[in-house]
Amino acid sequence: MIGNKKHFLIAGSTGLVGSALLENLLSNAEVGKVTILVRRPVEAEHTKMSIKEVDFETMDEKVIPPNVDAIFCCLGTTMAQAGGKDAFRRVDFEYVVKLAVFAQRQRIDQFHVISAAGANPNSKIFYNKVKGRMELELKKLDKIRSIYIYHPSLLLGPRDQFRFGESLGKFFMTTFAFLIPKAYKAIRDDQVAASMSKNAFQPKKGVHFVNNAEMISG
Repeated sequence: MIGNKKHFLIAGSTGLVGSALLENLLSNAEVGKVTILVRRPVEAEHTKMSIKEVDFETMDEKVIPPNVDAIFCCLGTTMAQAGGKDAFRRVDFEYVVKLAVFAQRQRIDQFHVISAAGANPNSKIFYNKVKGRMELELKKLDKIRSIYIYHPSLLLGPRDQFRFGESLGKFFMTTFAFLIPKAYKAIRDDQVAASMSKNAFQPKKGVHFVNNAEMISG
């Protein structure tokens, strides 16, 4: 905390949910500072925002500045973007767990992370298996007072890259939204961001899984 205002850190602030979360937090009068960890330089500027360029492969605890109230991990990629299973696992498992371990060592009270609705360490689907195993590692970090794990369904929002399969899924999910239960409905990036922000201001002790229906309902 800085003065009587919150200081939050976001890893993955240029992604779909991360950018929506950044906008949400910067517009909140109770937030005094938002530090973002980025791989490449960004041109955006804001009086509340501090930018730190980071090599996630070699990062250490020093990436976390003093007086951080909560860390939001919005890191994530796809198999196609990563270029293979090993690279995908490095981003969605190793970087996430490493950042959470640093949060515990630095005695950060909260850690929030975006996982997936199908996360399961025993899944036959590689994506879901990696997400599930990441969650298992986070649950071991019992020195972090509050851990929030978010399980969104298909995400809606502006993406930098076109994904045909995802676009097809979005078409059907939005066209037939009235037939789909909230647990499986497509969800907007800002709805996930709003849930993350809300929980950061009223955190409860323990490990909490926030499902798709909860995020849609607000």
